[in-house]
Amino acid sequence: MRSGVTLEIFEPARGTDYDIIFAGIREAGADALAIGAHPEFFADAAALAAKAVEARLPTVCEWADMARAGCLLGYGPSRPELRRRVASLVARIFNGAAPADLPIERPAAFEFVVNLKTAAALGIAVPAAILARADEVIE
Repeated sequence: MRSGVTLEIFEPARGTDYDIIFAGIREAGADALAIGAHPEFFADAAALAAKAVEARLPTVCEWADMARAGCLLGYGPSRPELRRRVASLVARIFNGAAPADLPIERPAAFEFVVNLKTAAALGIAVPAAILARADEVIE
């Protein structure tokens, strides 16, 4: 634990029981929240972001779209680029390629989004160096 950071993992026991999760997060004394790339979390991004702001927790999320929904930071593979790659692979299959012969690929394009509305709601000043690196800044 050289960095001084302690990782606590909180997972909803049943569905979207976020009130219980956020109570546990507050009890643990968390200073920030990382929301993983889970379909349920993606669908509930706006609600999770609102609960995090209410709990005064800055959030980093695994999809840029989640920052657009209210998380402080979103960083992850570009969803439009992922769709284009899937379409390309499907086209290759339709043109006769054997699925077993297609490569397994890692994402190549990533997006970084900073939500300054959320930063303002949390009273956080985002450094200019972070804003300069962002693909998109929501004001």
